Amino acid sequence: MVKSFLLFLIAIQITLFAKPIETFYGTIEVTEPVLIEVIESKPMQRLKGVHQYGVSYYTTHKEEYSRYDHSLGVFTILRLKGASVHEQLAGLLHDVSHTIFSHVGDYAFNPSCPMESYQDDVHGWFLQKYGIAEILKKYDITIEQINPKSGKFLALEQELPNLCADRIDYNLQGSYFQGFLTKAEIKEILDDLQFVNGKWISSKPDLMKKMVRFSLHMTKHCWGSADNFLMSKWLADVIHRAVHLGKISHDDIHFGEDKAIWEKLNEIPDGVIQNLFVKIFNAQEQYALVKKEEADLTPKMKFRGFDPWIKQGDKIVRLTELDPEFAKEFYQIKGEMEQGWSIKLKK
Repeated sequence: MVKSFLLFLIAIQITLFAKPIETFYGTIEVTEPVLIEVIESKPMQRLKGVHQYGVSYYTTHKEEYSRYDHSLGVFTILRLKGASVHEQLAGLLHDVSHTIFSHVGDYAFNPSCPMESYQDDVHGWFLQKYGIAEILKKYDITIEQINPKSGKFLALEQELPNLCADRIDYNLQGSYFQGFLTKAEIKEILDDLQFVNGKWISSKPDLMKKMVRFSLHMTKHCWGSADNFLMSKWLADVIHRAVHLGKISHDDIHFGEDKAIWEKLNEIPDGVIQNLFVKIFNAQEQYALVKKEEADLTPKMKFRGFDPWIKQGDKIVRLTELDPEFAKEFYQIKGEMEQGWSIKLKK
């Protein structure tokens, strides 16, 4: 009788604290107060105003897909697959330190190595500065305990070519927006994926090929394209110029939202900035791909193609091992990224 009453009280408490959260994968019920408070926090809500594809949102990839959508997607995948609350928190917050225009921050703050993720460099500082540390402290959780790059959270973060919750989400949501996968196919993929012994494993090679082909397409035509490299570099130059002129601050860069800062930058009556915006909006007319010895720039871009583990009977093998023709496609684009783009700028 007492046990039944206690279970009833627990059920009542869960119901009282339960909050429905809308995600790309559907509505999920969140009961843990720390998760609810983090989701509703100002830093997380700010991510609704930071576009997933950075400068490309204003030029070539206009889908309404924000860092908030992505962060909730990562969190949802981890939650559905039984990850700990600490790993769910790490997933929720893994991108919260992105600057305005997402990876343009890499070009602004790491110009000599823009393939390194600036948001990872400032992640702890950002959580401390922007109030997340105070929220966590109320629940006896430290920043260090939910560091997404700690190496503890293998469901969330792994090196390429492995899948991880981060990589799964941005490829699933991106695939949907660009027509590589339907919502029904995405549900089938997500229902099928299992995290076992440190590996995300699928038994659906045909659906995995569709998902990987999206990553190859985006690597070549968006994330790793010569256009995106130049547009990101030029927008970083705009940001530096605007800071120099006193038109925006470093706080605007770290804590602002894309739309407001984009409009502010476009309205600056400065010839250098306006010329850079002309280049951004007409990127393909500003350069030619040439032989390496003729190039002004030869950036090597990050290859974001992944090679998932596939369960075949009692064996687990890489997708590229199952299909030699697909493997050729995969390694061709990988080689192109490693070789880099030989860019000749037009005067």
